[in-house]
Amino acid sequence: MHRLFYISVFLLFFLHTFKDASAQCDQAFIDQCASNSEVKYIKHFRIRFADCKDQKNRSEGQFSMMLNKGNHYRFLVCNDASKPGSTIIELSSDFANFGGNYNAAEDKEYKAFDFVCSKTGPYYLKLFFKNGAEGCGVCVVSLVME
Repeated sequence: MHRLFYISVFLLFFLHTFKDASAQCDQAFIDQCASNSEVKYIKHFRIRFADCKDQKNRSEGQFSMMLNKGNHYRFLVCNDASKPGSTIIELSSDFANFGGNYNAAEDKEYKAFDFVCSKTGPYYLKLFFKNGAEGCGVCVVSLVME
């Protein structure tokens, strides 16, 4: 009887610990990243990848969305602090690349970048982790209220 009790306690402790370890990249993480009174939340994109050292075939998320001419958008990045990955985002259309939150020339990352849309249409967002590190990241797309 004591053996069953100890096994049950161990299992409860183990399951509780596992739940807490994986909970860093859940809806609460996204809500915390999206909470900002200066902007109006539109949408979010989340990625979660394991470690990948092959930069040529790196894991990446590709998303599309419609953006409207004249709107000022903000792309905010949040990373799970318990993982080493640092989320890089790139915005493009069928005809041009518009930038992102990483300056390769200076090897500098930014928490967010703004984009004023000059043409209504589909735009593409690519998310990946710098150097292929393991991580969980979210990109929150918001409308800047001026």
